[in-house]
Amino acid sequence: MSESARYSGISTLNHWITAILAFVMWTLGLAGGSAPEAAEGYIMSIHIGLGFFVLLFVLWRIGFRLYEGFPEPAAANRFESMAASLVHRLMLLVLLAMVLTGPLYLFTEGEGMNVFGWFTFYIPAPLGEGVHEAAETVHKFSGQYLLPILVGLHILAAAKHWLFDREASPREL
Repeated sequence: MSESARYSGISTLNHWITAILAFVMWTLGLAGGSAPEAAEGYIMSIHIGLGFFVLLFVLWRIGFRLYEGFPEPAAANRFESMAASLVHRLMLLVLLAMVLTGPLYLFTEGEGMNVFGWFTFYIPAPLGEGVHEAAETVHKFSGQYLLPILVGLHILAAAKHWLFDREASPREL
């Protein structure tokens, strides 16, 4: 594991791809959830199809992060350092929960992930209504509240590093 003060180029690329994918998935999820019934199915089909690739990418990202390790936070004091480490790890955990509960939410209803009509990814999961409801709750709560809060904290911390600490660029992504 690397203990360098900066993330590698691959980690930086992973960060920005994840940020873009998370924003797109969040937008599609919110739009689908509030769209008229005629449009909801279409929007959610895009959310689900793209979700298959997001699942693969997030698993890659987490695996790579575990392989490469976490650099020391750029924080000036112990509280900021601990908070940065916690927020980074929680974001990865919430992303993992979302990419696992999204498909589980479908599989427990006997549905599969239709990937843009190319193929359907399906795992039989006769786990019952309780698991379905839990997966739905975790997926929606994480997408509507947890991830946006964590991303907001992450952005505020990056802005603090850039604006107040006068770093040329944020050291942690």
